[in-house]
Amino acid sequence: MIMETHGDICRLGYLRIIPCLLEDGEPKAFDFLGTLLFEIVKNAEDEDFLIEKPIGLITRPVNARNYVTLAAELDLIDRRSQTLGNFGKLYLCMSSSARFRRLVEGVEPLKLIDLLMLNDAEKLFFLWALFARDYPFIQLIASWAIKRGKFRRQEAMIYAMEEAYPQSLKKILPRSRYDEVEEAEKLRERRLTIGDKLEWIKSSQYAKYRHIAPPRFEWLVDVGILKRSGRGKYELNQQMIYDPQRVLKLASLTPAKIEQYLFNDFLKPLSRLYRRASRHDVFKALIEVYGSMARYFGEEVDLRRMECMTVLALIERGLIAELNEIHDSFNSFALQFPDKIYVSPGPGGRSSLAYIDIRNLEI
Repeated sequence: MIMETHGDICRLGYLRIIPCLLEDGEPKAFDFLGTLLFEIVKNAEDEDFLIEKPIGLITRPVNARNYVTLAAELDLIDRRSQTLGNFGKLYLCMSSSARFRRLVEGVEPLKLIDLLMLNDAEKLFFLWALFARDYPFIQLIASWAIKRGKFRRQEAMIYAMEEAYPQSLKKILPRSRYDEVEEAEKLRERRLTIGDKLEWIKSSQYAKYRHIAPPRFEWLVDVGILKRSGRGKYELNQQMIYDPQRVLKLASLTPAKIEQYLFNDFLKPLSRLYRRASRHDVFKALIEVYGSMARYFGEEVDLRRMECMTVLALIERGLIAELNEIHDSFNSFALQFPDKIYVSPGPGGRSSLAYIDIRNLEI
């Protein structure tokens, strides 16, 4: 679960820049990363937002620093080494990262709308990262939002902080930190003792609510599940690329089961938007994804994650294939090229590692 958030870290799109700043492999202090991020985005043109700018824009170095913290919470950055985290390495394997590399290098400026808007593959990538790293808080919030359909931010904050937040802490914290759960369970009682609305808005408890809950609803906007329907109002995004019932199913799963569902049944509604990938398409994407992952993870890469990233790589090309299809294709290719493709048990037997000798491998 993401434990450190700020009320201004609402736009996931900014996070795509941060792995590109760490691609050289050199550790970078979070304050330094925040300064770099601010300098890169501060002059972005914003004429595309004709009516109302989104909330969560980076306008000061402190805003940028808060986004760096979020990147660490999502494992885009490894906190200990201050280098790329696992999800940061995975993002750099996506084709869309190329334009943010060019932005970081000063080759190609981007408009504000380009910094904020996610394509379909990126929406799935961040949905994956959020549901894996913010479990079970974001799942509870997503389920509640879908079942409600329409709601105001105030009632959403109350649900998130007084129901979902205590439940989440109880699920993830060890017994040695149970006092934090008890404190969270008292939030409703304390709010009800504040009778005056103005006093409530000025209270430290309201500030806590504002820093923890609203960003998560905005993240669900960015990944396409919700949309804003007015000031402080949200509703289910009727144009979302997903099926709401499948989002509810996804939200009911533990992190260990997310990938299997997210990249299989969850994707079925996308088949109406994308052309079915051929075996040649899958093989080509697998080889290219392996080559990218090997640069960041070493020659032996996690097989499941390579297959998940292949799903995203195909979507970026306007194609669709589900995880099971890609896994079957990989097994077929391994039989076809036994001297080029190897699979071995991962550490502790938790996952399989794949090695592909891509030299002289004909696609």
